[in-house]
Amino acid sequence: MPRKTAKLKANKTFLLVVEGPTEKIYFSDVKSNGRIPGVTINPKVAKHSDLNTILKTAISEYKSSVYDSIWCIFDRDTIVFNGISEDTRKLYYKALSLGIHFADSMPAFEVWFLLHFTMPKNYYHNQDGVISDLKKYIPDYSKKQDWLLTATLYSKLKSYFDCAMKNAPILNKRKEKNDDDSATVCNVYQLFEELLLKA
Repeated sequence: MPRKTAKLKANKTFLLVVEGPTEKIYFSDVKSNGRIPGVTINPKVAKHSDLNTILKTAISEYKSSVYDSIWCIFDRDTIVFNGISEDTRKLYYKALSLGIHFADSMPAFEVWFLLHFTMPKNYYHNQDGVISDLKKYIPDYSKKQDWLLTATLYSKLKSYFDCAMKNAPILNKRKEKNDDDSATVCNVYQLFEELLLKA
C-alpha cells in the first residue's frame, strides 16, 4: 500500500507597495523575522509617495502576474484633507476591481504602532499628534531612517501584536459608527489577517 505524503502548501508571494521608508523598513523586519510559513513578503516603495503613484505601481505589478496578492499601504490624511483627483479616483476603483487590497491608516501609519499599546484618540490633525502619543510608549521613536533601521519595530512590538490585532477592528467600528472620514482608522490588521491565513 503506497505511503500517504502530506501535501506541501504552495508558497504565496505578497507585494506591498508602500508610501515611504517607515513602512518599507517595518515590513522588511516582518519579512526577516516574522517567518510566516509559506509566505514571501516583498515591500516596495513607490517612486513618489502620492496615492496616484502608489496605485499605478500596484496596477503595473498586477499585470506582471508575479504576485499572488498585492497591497497598497498609505496614509489617508492628505486624501481626506486635500481631496482626491478624478484620475486617482479612477485608478482606485480600477485597483479594487483587480482585487488589489488596501491597508491604509488615518492619519498615518504610526496608528498601527500605537494600537499595540492603546486605543488611539478619535481624531488627530496629522501624524505629529499620533507620534506624540506613541512616544509615551516608545520614547525615542523617530522617523529617521537610521533609527528605524536599528529599531526593528516588528520584532520589538511582537509581544504586543495580539493587542494591536484586537484593537484595530474596534477602532474601525468606532470610525464607522461616527461615519466621519477624518476619524482615526487603521486597516493594516487586515493585511496581517491575510498573511496569517495564507500561512
